[in-house]
Amino acid sequence: QIAPVSLTIPADKKADEIWLRNSGNEVVHAQVRVYRWSQSQGEDVLAPDGGMVASPPMVQIEPGKQQLVRLVRVGPMAAPAPDERTYRLLIDELPIKKDKGKSKGLDFVFRYSVPVFIAGTAPAKPVLAWSMQQSGKHAGLVVTNSGNTHAQLADISFTPPGGKTTTVAGGLAGYVLPGQYRNIPLKVSPDLFTKGGTFTSLINGVKADTNVAPITKAH
Repeated sequence: QIAPVSLTIPADKKADEIWLRNSGNEVVHAQVRVYRWSQSQGEDVLAPDGGMVASPPMVQIEPGKQQLVRLVRVGPMAAPAPDERTYRLLIDELPIKKDKGKSKGLDFVFRYSVPVFIAGTAPAKPVLAWSMQQSGKHAGLVVTNSGNTHAQLADISFTPPGGKTTTVAGGLAGYVLPGQYRNIPLKVSPDLFTKGGTFTSLINGVKADTNVAPITKAH
């Protein structure tokens, strides 16, 4: 268990913290790393970055116990910027060697990915533009963010003119980072979007309606 599940660090703050709790019956060993988070061609990209580190980088958590992990900005702090900066904290469980004869089947390990944001100095506001694209038999939603902070998209539904509402992406659909765009594949027929319509979604937890033009074919 991880708390909080998302972290925003003020621009002038050197460090912040996250708690990891082991609610299982066995010791958990994990590696903790920080990556710079960007988006390219509509997809998430993680890259090593020396500007922030996790301490400790390796943890061992006994059953029922918890471990504090500090996220520390390394070196001279960069001058505060208007736009937020985005990172991901990756927590990788490590497999534990068991006594011979006690192991049955495969031992699965998990990766947890926590969004971490360094706040910008300007008032935080995502500015989104939505459009539809068709590639073959599939429909895709493209959301561009020209604002200065991220947009978390969830519970997306679509209503065509005079038609019924259809859920096209339930739960968390992803993030659109500032100055980037996100491709969200939809498991519905492109025919649903031929006349345009209205998307209803949660944007950073706030319900919003967005009108879109008819779908176009991707080149």
